[in-house]
Amino acid sequence: MKPWRVAFVVPRYGEEVLGGAEALARSLAEHLAASRLAHVHVLTTCVRDHSTWRNELPQGQSVVNGVSVWRFTVDHVHRDVGRYDVLYNRLIRGENLSSDEQYEWVHHGAHSPELYMYLERQGPADDYLIFVPYLFGTKYYGSAIFPRRSILWPCLHDEVYAGLIPTREMYHASIGVMFNTYPESRLAWRLLGHHPGSQIVGCGFSTLQADGERFRNRSGLRVPFVLYSGRFESDKNLPLLIRCFIEYKRRRGGPLRLVLMGQGLEPIPAHRDIVVLGFKQVQEKLDVYATATLLCQPSINESLSIVIMESWLTGVPVLVHADCEVTCHHAVQSNGDLYFGDYEEFESVLDLLLDNESLRRRLAENGRTYVETHYNWTVVLGRFEGALGS
Repeated sequence: MKPWRVAFVVPRYGEEVLGGAEALARSLAEHLAASRLAHVHVLTTCVRDHSTWRNELPQGQSVVNGVSVWRFTVDHVHRDVGRYDVLYNRLIRGENLSSDEQYEWVHHGAHSPELYMYLERQGPADDYLIFVPYLFGTKYYGSAIFPRRSILWPCLHDEVYAGLIPTREMYHASIGVMFNTYPESRLAWRLLGHHPGSQIVGCGFSTLQADGERFRNRSGLRVPFVLYSGRFESDKNLPLLIRCFIEYKRRRGGPLRLVLMGQGLEPIPAHRDIVVLGFKQVQEKLDVYATATLLCQPSINESLSIVIMESWLTGVPVLVHADCEVTCHHAVQSNGDLYFGDYEEFESVLDLLLDNESLRRRLAENGRTYVETHYNWTVVLGRFEGALGS
């Protein structure tokens, strides 16, 4: 069969970009290109940080890990950031916006007219345009140009933006929708209705090689620690983890540390047992995983959770939040992690894991088997091929 021509349209792209949806898009694009199933290219912006939307990366064409990438600038002249913030604050306070106000909020988000013009000109040459994630203006405007070629990879969360009228229209206008997990698809059906072109595809993971001793020698950190990996944001429930950890240390004492790997605007309190590593890439990141006693993923808004998969593949068990349907789904299906809903449960589970090394090993091994069975690249690329061929 002739390879498809596929364009991934992503607001941010590259190894220097921190974000789960962005990492999923990059991983699938690279593996698709290597598999010869598709001729792949990426359309994105010059933005590195979605909190500022500054044009920081060079405009134009480049090649990133074998994938052709076209970057376009974000227009900061025609958007009213003040009006956007007013509408955004009303949304997160739970206020209802009129239909016109919802579209106004989308209009004043970050956009790239250069990217849209390129899509209008070059889009007909592609068999499929894959837009990831659902949030951000480039998806609303970009997918509307050729909706019958557009596949939405939403990485959907149970948040107020997901149920807006523009989201619903974009969702139903697209020719297909790719989900990461069954709970994500169930959420979409509840918020947006069933889409006849929806498929569960997910993303694949390869065997990982990590060396915990290398990180210990480099950092000097040889005590047990709970690891958090990801963006430093309240949306990721990081403040809850920090509060639980500080209370645990107040009650229990001992050498345990909390290590935060990532970056973001969430302020981190000064505490002798909280270590901030900052953003780490590739091998250095994996070595940190392999050193951890356990990973805590406290977020309640996930569509897959890369950090859970990476943790299991480096031999480390996981603690997740009981209110996240996706991560709890992984927990139940894999028997590879435990969950908590409040401080008392956090304390009980942490005590259990810290005192039982054989349990930690068993949970991590169960998780590894789950990833290797359901999220290996052969399986995922087969599901992707089925989604495009359906």
